[in-house]
Amino acid sequence: MKKGPIPRTILNRLYYRDKLSMKDIADGLEVTFPTIEYWMKKYNFVRRSNSNSAYCKLNPNGDPFNVKKRLKRKEKDLLLTGLMLYWAEGGKSIRSSLQLANLDHRMLQVFVKFLREICRVHEKRLKLYVRVHKKFNKEKSREYWAKKLKMSPNRILVYTHTDARSKIHKQWSKYGIATLQMHNSRLRNWIDNTIEEHLGRLLNS
Repeated sequence: MKKGPIPRTILNRLYYRDKLSMKDIADGLEVTFPTIEYWMKKYNFVRRSNSNSAYCKLNPNGDPFNVKKRLKRKEKDLLLTGLMLYWAEGGKSIRSSLQLANLDHRMLQVFVKFLREICRVHEKRLKLYVRVHKKFNKEKSREYWAKKLKMSPNRILVYTHTDARSKIHKQWSKYGIATLQMHNSRLRNWIDNTIEEHLGRLLNS
């Protein structure tokens, strides 16, 4: 790009619509970072926070989910069930991730139904990790969980554990423990906040 003013419309499109970082814009237009910074200030453009910029880079096409707002009665039941299930059983250690693990396929079936029908997540963002005893068949385990959760086998990783203290006759399921996972901080925040809202209404009524 030749030296000179950067048109407001171009900068607006690249930064807000295309969600490029200021560095990416500078590289694309072949100008320095301070040049982009100058025109951002000149046009009074509000800069994204570092966390928001990182999120946009990880999700260039926008949020990989679209929470359904108008719910029928059965969908409201599914919403509450999914929220309470995550509150009771969901992983809490990683703030940017949703994780739910269990041996009982029904628990994961309910939660994945909640993610698909209420949160309307992008299917390709769902992953399943299955931990099985080394004596069991990994491929049969993959087929089992793929069928139960209606998920592509390509998104199911089955791995064995070799804990010497774990005896095969003590295993609850030959298909292993499955962990359903999706990485997205905004969806996790929405679920956490919605759980708190429902608990507040329930406990204060």
